[in-house]
Amino acid sequence: MQEEFCFPTNHPDGRCGRTFMRALSLALFLMLIPAMAVFAEDVAEGLTQEAVGEASDEETNRQFGLWPFLSVVETPTSHEFSLRPFYTSREWANGSEKKVQALWPIYLYKRSEEDVTIRILPLYTFSRDVYRYEDSYEYESEYMLFPLLFGGDSSDEGGYFAFFPFGGTLKNFLGRDEVNFFLFPLYLDYSKDELYQRNYLWPVLSFSSGGDYNGFRLWPLFGHFEKRGEYRREFVLWPFYHRQRFDLNNDTPGERMLVLPFYAREDSQRRSYRAFLWPFFTYENNYAKNFEQRETPWPFVVRTRGEHIHRNQFWPLYGHTQTDDTQKDFVLWPFWHQRVFELEGDAKRHERFLMPFVSSTAEVSESQGVLKSKFKLWPLFRSRKHDDGTTDFRMFSLLWFEDEQGFEFQYSPLWTIYERESRPDGTGHTYALWRLFRHERSPEGAETLVPLLFSHTENTASDSEETAVLGGLFGTSRAGEERTTRLLYFIDIHH
Repeated sequence: MQEEFCFPTNHPDGRCGRTFMRALSLALFLMLIPAMAVFAEDVAEGLTQEAVGEASDEETNRQFGLWPFLSVVETPTSHEFSLRPFYTSREWANGSEKKVQALWPIYLYKRSEEDVTIRILPLYTFSRDVYRYEDSYEYESEYMLFPLLFGGDSSDEGGYFAFFPFGGTLKNFLGRDEVNFFLFPLYLDYSKDELYQRNYLWPVLSFSSGGDYNGFRLWPLFGHFEKRGEYRREFVLWPFYHRQRFDLNNDTPGERMLVLPFYAREDSQRRSYRAFLWPFFTYENNYAKNFEQRETPWPFVVRTRGEHIHRNQFWPLYGHTQTDDTQKDFVLWPFWHQRVFELEGDAKRHERFLMPFVSSTAEVSESQGVLKSKFKLWPLFRSRKHDDGTTDFRMFSLLWFEDEQGFEFQYSPLWTIYERESRPDGTGHTYALWRLFRHERSPEGAETLVPLLFSHTENTASDSEETAVLGGLFGTSRAGEERTTRLLYFIDIHH
């Protein structure tokens, strides 16, 4: 039976048409997410202004939202819009910076002054950097449509372009000043400082020259590369035999040799090193750092003794390393490990992890106590103390890694059912059930709100408070010693 191609109109029952339209609709939806988000942002901004009017107090935050999906937050310094989980944007009030994320980490737009970054993973990236040089401004830009198109431009070197694998030029690529290729891997050359290298059928045949550099490679049979007066490297039947001489400008040059996998050695002013069945059985006497180390075999048994280091490792059961300013330990790697190292003054930083459930970091001063800390019990909650004295708590905390400006900003509100923050100035808030319950406090008073169900406000300055149930069906208020009870929205009883 001959297979029939599936076009939208050639199947009698329309199944192919429906499949095609679903795929087309999905593609259009993904492409239209930024446009829909901008439209929603305009609508939400209008609703925000209609709901709150003009803010008379410069420090007043203005918010509108169907949290956590749609929200607008405005402060005197920034405007933030979110249509989660698809789109978030943040723009500074002075227009100097803007950041847009869509389906993070797929789409990113970031602008800071004149610098711009655009990324659509895994296909497209663009960046432009503008910087001041003497009395003028210079720029560098580059773009990539992976894996085919590469290009860029700069004020001092001009433009370049490459269409992989057919040919082109790349600048400042993979640590090289300039790379040229034609029908890669048929031909490739690059330059870096004085070094110039030509490759034919890369990596098989290459010639290196320029300045003090000289080299030849017929891979994998033989190759050598040298910088006269500094070092020389060579191999035979790669990767089995390697030899390198270095520090040739010193009275006692060093030498390394590797016969893979049987034997390796190094002799130099800095250290003496021997390895058998590399990298499993090794011995090192490091003269520069004054320690001896034995690995028998690596990584299971490691012993290090020296003036500034003491190490015992029986991997993966136990490991302990002590230096002048750092202590590292693990038990049943990678599940539990800790690190303690000294900071400025009398402070130390403690890091402890029980993977993947518990992580704890704290900076502790003997004279001032805990300066800052973070504790996470994954996936239940996370608590933090910042260096300015602010504390916060969040439940749930589903991310086992740290990405506060990316994944956490974009997605964590979707699963955060409880959050609390307290600041040293007496302000703070508590939100629960995706902010259906809200409690905000300051030295001037406090407000508690459950939309349409309950509200309570306190004003310390005027010594007053007000409570309303079901939007005022029942409520109480107080101003000084005078109290009022409200029934059925309109009936006030003073007492």
